[in-house]
Amino acid sequence: MASTKTAWIFSVGRDLLEGLVLDRNANFIATRVSELGIKVRSFQTVDGVKEEMVAALEAALATKPTYVFCAGGMGPSHDDVTREAVAEVLGVPLEKNPEAVEMVGMAFRRLLAKGGTTSAEMTETRQRIAYLPKGAKPYENPVGTGPACVVSGHGTTFILLPGVPEELQRIFSLHIIPLLRAEGITTHRKTRTIEYAGHDETAISAVLADHGKRFPGVSSRTIRYGTEESTSIRIKLFGEHTDPRALDDLLERAEADLRARLGVEIARGSGEADAGRS
Repeated sequence: MASTKTAWIFSVGRDLLEGLVLDRNANFIATRVSELGIKVRSFQTVDGVKEEMVAALEAALATKPTYVFCAGGMGPSHDDVTREAVAEVLGVPLEKNPEAVEMVGMAFRRLLAKGGTTSAEMTETRQRIAYLPKGAKPYENPVGTGPACVVSGHGTTFILLPGVPEELQRIFSLHIIPLLRAEGITTHRKTRTIEYAGHDETAISAVLADHGKRFPGVSSRTIRYGTEESTSIRIKLFGEHTDPRALDDLLERAEADLRARLGVEIARGSGEADAGRS
């Protein structure tokens, strides 16, 4: 059963587009939301140019996603335009958020205490971090200075996060995952892994295609690894269902069927029952 909640993930920054920085954020977000049964429809990397961001966000919004995640562009610099772009797409103004002002102030006082700055004064530049789309709820950043925020409109929830991976990951674990869980998990998702002894993907493609038809709700992907002289194939089975127990049963039957058809013995015995599973 396909997930009923969908998401787009945007990574923001010229440094990403020039290959100066590796995008760790999209991978992190996709992994976490997929575990919650949210189907990621697209990754996109965009420049810190408001007009370009607005166009990309509007294209995403046209597909009516449940969530849009934006990582980066949340600082005080001239090219930190994520808040402005989202506000324009939603048709709301940017406004100084009192709760965000307090969070930013606390962050700079914390930074001052650690010797990371010489002043905790809320300058105009620092206050810019606290301007959020009208109606947004800020979430404290316990690692950096800029808070995350969540704002909804046009049937979509926008989750705006700082681009520094350590900050994003901490906020996501502390605030965003509980928020997503509270909204309810409509689809559960699990995987199983089979290590195939053969080396030729074309030899099993027809079997995998037929297997997908026999087990609706289960899809398969093959991953080749090793060297040219010694290649192995890993088969990943992905299952989705609204009922976690039904999902376990579905994957159990699907895995057993595929192993039998591929001539792979199902591992039995102590220490082997979970072999080849994830």
